[in-house]
Amino acid sequence: MSDSPPSTESPSDKTKDEKSSWMDLLRNGLGPYTILLNLGIALHAIDIFVITTIMPTVVADIGGISFYAWTSMLYMVGTIVGSAAGGHIRARLGTRRGYVWGGIILLVGTIACAIPPDMGTLLVARVVKGIGGGLVIAQSMALISDLYGPSIRTRILATVSTTWTVASLFGPGIGGVFAEIDYWRGAFWAQAPFVIAFVAMSWQLIPEKSGSETQAQLPWRRLLLLAAGVMSVGLTSQFKTPMTSALLIVLATFLVWQTFQRDEASETKLFPSKALSIFAPVGLAYWSYFLISITYTTLLIFAPLFLQELHQVTPLYLGYLSLVFSTGWTIGSIAVAGWTGMWERSGSVLGMVFAAATTVAFTLSILSGTLVWITVWVTLVGFGIGITNVLMTNYGMAVAREGEEGITAAAMPTIRALGVAFGAAAAGLVANSAGLDGGMSKETIQHVAAWVLGLTALLPAIAAIVCYRAVGWGWKFRTGR
Repeated sequence: MSDSPPSTESPSDKTKDEKSSWMDLLRNGLGPYTILLNLGIALHAIDIFVITTIMPTVVADIGGISFYAWTSMLYMVGTIVGSAAGGHIRARLGTRRGYVWGGIILLVGTIACAIPPDMGTLLVARVVKGIGGGLVIAQSMALISDLYGPSIRTRILATVSTTWTVASLFGPGIGGVFAEIDYWRGAFWAQAPFVIAFVAMSWQLIPEKSGSETQAQLPWRRLLLLAAGVMSVGLTSQFKTPMTSALLIVLATFLVWQTFQRDEASETKLFPSKALSIFAPVGLAYWSYFLISITYTTLLIFAPLFLQELHQVTPLYLGYLSLVFSTGWTIGSIAVAGWTGMWERSGSVLGMVFAAATTVAFTLSILSGTLVWITVWVTLVGFGIGITNVLMTNYGMAVAREGEEGITAAAMPTIRALGVAFGAAAAGLVANSAGLDGGMSKETIQHVAAWVLGLTALLPAIAAIVCYRAVGWGWKFRTGR
């Protein structure tokens, strides 16, 4: 594979070396694509927040309380498999048909989630919906790489962050309305018209690029291996014994590693070359996404428990905490959108340094602070993460190997989702090892919080080192600048 710098030409009048403005997202024919891409991201994001709200009503209607958590876990498995296959589907079917088929599968999954007679059928529907969502978000990232030049790319990525924040605001409300009227199926039926509109817009707007002339089959073995790894790490939530959880994490790590190793040796790739190598620019970018995902997953999973037990906060405040974190993330993304050169490189590193420092402050506030400072610090953690996330995403697209630009962008959601899965499992292992399964006394929770949040603070610090290596050596290695 050639190591020459990739072409970054785009329909946005090739503004890669010029200053950009927010209005550029709507100029030069980009407006419809900007709307379409954010609609696709929203359809995936909002489901994550809807399902958690309606699940008590679901199990009251069709039963299956023992599989309560599986609806989210299997959706995650489907999302990871779909996003991993996104680059291959796109290369095989072409840009337009690949995107449209992702929307059709998402539509089938959405309708299937609205009509199940029992929990087993719903779980199958969740997998299908997850696959469709994964295909959409993976190919959305690839389209961002295709259509938006580097100087404007951070701005479209910032709008994507905003879309996630909006979804976190309205998703629980939508689910809550349908749960309140005891019609949880309506939460899925309400999504269907928007998915149909998304499919129609995709067919109308997406520029057609023909697929590969080779008829390479979908790499099912690698996808199943990846799914088995995600299932293994997801099952850790079903066990409180640290030894069992640790063994499952080791098994999951092995299966996922094998997936990447086999993919590296294959001509039909799911991931770019050297995707996990710390000696390759893309590998460094991917590791930063993985560490960022572990960081925020750990915070958002366990902070509510610590706050309830140590500060006796209400469920309303817990929902608010997640929202202000997302808002901080969005503000950070918007603040640095458009940064280039030394500002871009410095921001990539300093965002993680800032996140590490504010995570330490957040931890101390959880243990002995006030709700006001807890809110301030969690917002600032999100702000720091948002800065690095948008800049390193742009970096990852910019340093892709020639010929691998699409698959590099398409695989980014897979890496992030793997970080979420492993982050949740690792945090649970640390919590149980610290004594969470032994009781819920204040002293126990304080001890667990110190371990879980203290170790979490190390992750953005490590990510800062990764980013420093990436924007220094990695940038020069790929671009010569």
